[in-house]
Amino acid sequence: MTDLTVMEERQVIQSLSVTQVKAQVQQIQALMADMMKDGEHYGKSFEGDTKKNLLKPGADKLMFMFRLRPDFEQEIKELPNGHREVITHCKVYQIESGNKIAEGVGSASTLESKHRYRNEKRKCPECGMETIIQGKEEYGGGWICFAKKGGCGKKFKIDDPVIAEQKIGKVENPDIADVYNTVLKISKKRAYVDATITATAASDIFTQDLEDILPEEKTTKDLAKEAAMSGREEILNQTAEILKSKDGNGLNVFTETEIADERKIAKEAKDIGELYDQHDRLDAERCLRIGQTEEIAF
Repeated sequence: MTDLTVMEERQVIQSLSVTQVKAQVQQIQALMADMMKDGEHYGKSFEGDTKKNLLKPGADKLMFMFRLRPDFEQEIKELPNGHREVITHCKVYQIESGNKIAEGVGSASTLESKHRYRNEKRKCPECGMETIIQGKEEYGGGWICFAKKGGCGKKFKIDDPVIAEQKIGKVENPDIADVYNTVLKISKKRAYVDATITATAASDIFTQDLEDILPEEKTTKDLAKEAAMSGREEILNQTAEILKSKDGNGLNVFTETEIADERKIAKEAKDIGELYDQHDRLDAERCLRIGQTEEIAF
């Protein structure tokens, strides 16, 4: 074995100087300042964390700047009841030299809550729309496919099994195969972001993509929406106007007791999503009370 052969087989590791490390950090910071946008290339992290939540477009920019190339390997594990898990390994190579720089791993499964379950609402058996509401007793009660929300106006008795026996709320997704491609891409994205952070030594600046780690009700988009508190004030004002509504005879649509109860619900709302739900519910009820001029006959 010649000396040349020995040199070729050895991995010569050259350390970076402190100045070079600083320069790389400054490059990333300059890229963030000049070309990256909050909400597009990165987002918010956990509350109290100063790191940014690196998104795929931001990872693309970092890969391009440092001349890196990702290579993916995916493994699919079949699980009971049609579920599956996808595990992705992302290897990162330096384009010019071809040297492997880092590796990341990510997984996704159809057993994750946001894929496994659906929030089912009552559907009209006539038109298929999720516009079923329960009528007030003073207007005849029963179930109504609310026309002003896109329904067909069909009416059903309160004990009609086609409505009353429908499963609502959190139910198993009957079409789990529809999300196979989704979990495939999510697994790939998680591995890609993980590998990018490792390859660029940017874990002190970025954290893993919380779009997929935070609970469903707290995605990056939700956090951005909550940051705009003006939206909360606007929906509260709209709800207040609904509660002040009068019918064609100039009478209040809602009683003082109902208004007091709804104000309490709004005050105790945990997030803006609950306020939107309250607004939509009251708006539907207002339309029903004003539009309903005669009792429903069955």
